[in-house]
Amino acid sequence: MPEPRIAAALGPARPASGGLCAIIDIGSNSIRLVVYQGRTRVPETIFNEKVMAGLGRGLAANGKLAGGAMKVAVAGLRRFATLTRAMGIVDVQTVATAAVREASNGQDFIDLVAAECGLSIKVIDGEAESRGAAMGLVSGIPLADGVVGDLGGGSLELVRVSGGEMGNRISLPIGALRLDAVRKRERRALGPFIAKALGTIDWAGEGKGKPFYMVGGSWRALAQIHIWMTGHPLPIVHQYEMPASAPAQLFRSLAHTEIATLKTVPHISTSRLPSLPGAAMLLAAVVKKLGSSSVIASGFGLREGLLYAQMSADGVLEEGTY
Repeated sequence: MPEPRIAAALGPARPASGGLCAIIDIGSNSIRLVVYQGRTRVPETIFNEKVMAGLGRGLAANGKLAGGAMKVAVAGLRRFATLTRAMGIVDVQTVATAAVREASNGQDFIDLVAAECGLSIKVIDGEAESRGAAMGLVSGIPLADGVVGDLGGGSLELVRVSGGEMGNRISLPIGALRLDAVRKRERRALGPFIAKALGTIDWAGEGKGKPFYMVGGSWRALAQIHIWMTGHPLPIVHQYEMPASAPAQLFRSLAHTEIATLKTVPHISTSRLPSLPGAAMLLAAVVKKLGSSSVIASGFGLREGLLYAQMSADGVLEEGTY
């Protein structure tokens, strides 16, 4: 059953403000600082910077955040903390997702960041991550009616959305970094690995004949590659629509495309390139599992969802907000 309103709070709401606010998002692959001009449904981005730390790469090996990745992450977070202080921003949220919440030394990392950077990290669980991704999608595409999938480095969140409401959802441990790790160990194991995870979705029929909305850096990169391959005249990812057959075609193309060629595609981080074949294979499998009518990219996700949840004093949007 859908919840009464998708904007159920992810945490204590803050008063609406026209001043600057910032979100530092510590993911399994990248860490990003985004500074917004106040809290609105479509907030203006003032500053946006990321660090590709790859915190989740060590999880598949030993369940821990790797020392080298932690060092890169702390250096980046120290810079982000300095930037927010220089901008005079007092409203800073620092959140962490799958890598930190699942790592056996996740608390050590949290303590290190607090000591070295002066940042207090809030670790959000899969449920909150799913809700945030859904709210972010609705903030950017208010009339969305289908299934939203947020692919991070460590996990995939799938959520049914319709009429501004959130229905069934699930968090699966098959992020882009994990897919890449499986693919590197044994290429033929990737398909069964994906199929086993998707087999746990007992509400997949709800997506039949409806769009699949993809969120996350790896899937947005696939949209950018599709734009480049098809010669689409507008290089704008948000709300870019592909046919349901496109993910499988992308997977086949990526299998025969040199990394050097992909490096020429605009606006794609080269550090993401190795994980894109796995991300494409997963996207094709998800679209087939759901019976999706098409695939639509969203430039809005968890970070925008965090803001969207806090637009009113009680964390719940009033009627007519969107």
